[in-house]
Amino acid sequence: MKTPQPTVRRVLGMMTVALLVSVPALSACGGTAGGGAGGQAASASRAATSAPLWAAPGEGALPPKTVAALQLALDNWVAATRLIGVSAAVVTSAGTWSGAAGVDGAGVSVQPTSAMGVASVTKTFVAAEVVQLASRGLVNLDAPLTDYVSIPFDAKGATVRQALAMRSGFPEFTGGDFMTALAADLHREWTTADDLALIPANATGKGTLGGVPSYTNTNYVLLGELIAKVTGLPLAQALHRDLIAPAGLSRTWVQTAETPTAPLTVAKDVPLLTVVDRAGPYLPSRAAASAMGGCGAIASDAADIARWGYLLYGGHVIDAALVKQMEADPQTEPDKGLYALGTTLTTDDKGITMVGHAGGGLQWPYTTVMMAWTGKPAIAVAVLTPQPADFSSDIYDLFMQLQKTLTG
Repeated sequence: MKTPQPTVRRVLGMMTVALLVSVPALSACGGTAGGGAGGQAASASRAATSAPLWAAPGEGALPPKTVAALQLALDNWVAATRLIGVSAAVVTSAGTWSGAAGVDGAGVSVQPTSAMGVASVTKTFVAAEVVQLASRGLVNLDAPLTDYVSIPFDAKGATVRQALAMRSGFPEFTGGDFMTALAADLHREWTTADDLALIPANATGKGTLGGVPSYTNTNYVLLGELIAKVTGLPLAQALHRDLIAPAGLSRTWVQTAETPTAPLTVAKDVPLLTVVDRAGPYLPSRAAASAMGGCGAIASDAADIARWGYLLYGGHVIDAALVKQMEADPQTEPDKGLYALGTTLTTDDKGITMVGHAGGGLQWPYTTVMMAWTGKPAIAVAVLTPQPADFSSDIYDLFMQLQKTLTG
């Protein structure tokens, strides 16, 4: 029996955003994933030789009329005060586009290349790295996570695969006093041990081991530690070597090991707390970025995130067989919809699958969505905003404006 999949609006409303964009036939522009040394690195990093699932991303621009209409959609959205500012990007085999409108939390104009924290979109990088390490024989996805990292609570034998799929039943470190602790010292450098120390000794965990997924950031800070232990490299170096450089991403940073470069944004803070350091340079602050680690430390711009989504799910930066692993056996998380290995899945109203991840939301200073529509031609879309935002009303409706502009 086919697993039922939630509608786009329902998934967006549950803070797992799916973006559908299809475009009319456009003249193809050549290009290779990563290009130059990056493309060579991508080939060298493959554990198998499956052909990519999609054509290489086009490196040229979309037609002028399409570009103008997409930009107008962003301008109109900000003018209607739905978001204070936004950047967005589209990547397809026929070409690319990125644009911006409005201002950030400091009143500075958002640019197409403005860096923002992408929050839980980070999980797609971490999941891709772990499955790639497994393909090299360095990680056993079905071995206990404790074979690789020390865990200061009873992990009950939860496997690496279960952590990737949010089926470990681990307790959540970002609950309770997490945001208050961040606000207490914006310049503090957090460690995974600091994160885990926030989990009460009597915590019972979220969900049950091997049961339905229960979305928990603890899984991914621990998976970030696994990557560091297995590779012998800090998480930032491992992700750059295996994914970020091969994908040709020039404006993607794993904070706080790396520092984003201008243009930056100042996010609009969450209600009642200050977790944004308006003087920077980390997004939203050193404390917040370092505490998020493998579950949410990456900062980037819209063009890089859309490119990442296209290359990842198109089988250009990891082998296509590994992409299928990331999408396999999705289970319904009560609040997020279908979740596989660091990947959410949904369908459009025609039944076409969309894959990707969202980050942030109403309780985080940045909100980001990255989703790839797997129809023909495949399209990846990223939307970033420097503010807490409601996925359903603030992002889904904006996406629909972009979609309508592209499809007519």
